[in-house]
Amino acid sequence: MLEWAFLLLPVAAAYGWYMGRNSIKQNDQSAKEALSKKFSTGINYLLSNQQDKAIDFLIEALKVDNDTVEAHFAMANLFRRRGELDRALRVHEYLVQQKHLPSKDKQKAIYELGKDFLSAGLYDRAEDMFMRSLKTNLYGLKSLTFLFQIYQSTSDWQRGLAMEKMVVKHDDKKLLHILANFYCEIATKALADKKYIEVVEILEKALTLDPNSCRTHWLLAKVYEDQEQYSEACRCYQEIYHQDNEFFPDVIENMHQCYIKLNDEVEFYAFLRKAYEETGSSSLLIKYVNYIRVKNSNKKAQDYMMTALNRRPTIRGFKHFVKLQNDDKECESNNESMAMITGLISSYLKVKPRYSCRTCGFNSSTHYWSCPSCHGWEQLKPVRGLEGE
Repeated sequence: MLEWAFLLLPVAAAYGWYMGRNSIKQNDQSAKEALSKKFSTGINYLLSNQQDKAIDFLIEALKVDNDTVEAHFAMANLFRRRGELDRALRVHEYLVQQKHLPSKDKQKAIYELGKDFLSAGLYDRAEDMFMRSLKTNLYGLKSLTFLFQIYQSTSDWQRGLAMEKMVVKHDDKKLLHILANFYCEIATKALADKKYIEVVEILEKALTLDPNSCRTHWLLAKVYEDQEQYSEACRCYQEIYHQDNEFFPDVIENMHQCYIKLNDEVEFYAFLRKAYEETGSSSLLIKYVNYIRVKNSNKKAQDYMMTALNRRPTIRGFKHFVKLQNDDKECESNNESMAMITGLISSYLKVKPRYSCRTCGFNSSTHYWSCPSCHGWEQLKPVRGLEGE
């Protein structure tokens, strides 16, 4: 029970300050004694492990006025941090019901109640509270952010799009980025149904909200590929590189196929070499080395790879270097040992995550547009470093 005593320390401090401030008022002596008795009774119930009764007495002891409202908020927030949402809800609901509460405190109580409902998974009630807070200066943007969190959790993309005017009004880059991804979710479904005109219209709206949305250009490239507009698809893939070169390794093969259709692989490999020199990506290096091998020789490919690995060593790059040696006809005596090394490296890389969230560090072998851990959009990207790109 000692931890409960620490929980109520802020409340006790607020109460002591409240009583001390009013001690000079002799005519309120009897009221103070009554409040003191209720406070003491609440503490006794708390120490006797009768928390529900304790809350009733403490709420009554801390009668809401300008001097004690912060003590109520402190007590409720402590409950919420401890995961005792039912008790946090009781305190915040009590505050919301107080008709004489100042407007500023009432707005805060409604907002905090929304957070309680959200933590409890009661999305409908949380949405109601945040909707009430939308027009307030203090909690408008915060409430809008939580509303989008609700719509994302429930995959209710249309409800989010209905808030577009308000998002644009706030001009918050994070919310604009989220809204663009809501459009992308709808566009993905339309693309699966081959509604290409509708997809392009939706994605154009997304780009007006977030011109740097990597996912939007990725979807546009898919549309252009399906429509055999390969030049436009290549332009979209280049946009992805300029917007987010960390994600670019995932679109190299698609981009290459488009250039093949255009019969212009020379331009592709020129762009690829420039991109590799700027990023040092293992995927780009391997792709370019394979081109050198076909265009020139295995020996030149090995030399280029060795120089690159000396500059920036990666396990994926080393694996490919071993493969080049294994394919070298002049080193046939080492083929068995090289094949074994390649197999060991492959087994090692298979158990390593391919993607990592740049926001929370969540690792995955599968790509998600929304991180399963922190729910951030477009934050899962290929792992960098010795074991990645």
